[in-house]
Amino acid sequence: MSKVEKSPKTGFEKIIEYFNSELEINHPIAIAKVVEDTGFSWSFIKKTLAKIIEEYDGFHFEKSGNTWITWKDREHIIKKLDDTCSRFLEESDEGC
Repeated sequence: MSKVEKSPKTGFEKIIEYFNSELEINHPIAIAKVVEDTGFSWSFIKKTLAKIIEEYDGFHFEKSGNTWITWKDREHIIKKLDDTCSRFLEESDEGC
């Protein structure tokens, strides 16, 4: 019986994992800290974070003064969901 080997993680996946395992909730850090901790280039991280902000909830990325900062507002950042019943419940008191 052979073990099933997992394919190597992409840089994108490693950054998501970093945010989910290393960042504290509501504790902003500079992008320079992400560069230092992950070993990825500043430009790669900035490009990746721009993609994450479009596709994931619980994640923030913005410029503060001369520094780019990022933080999460939940335990794990998650992929944005398509329209769900809960969205309709938030818009009205009626069920779906």
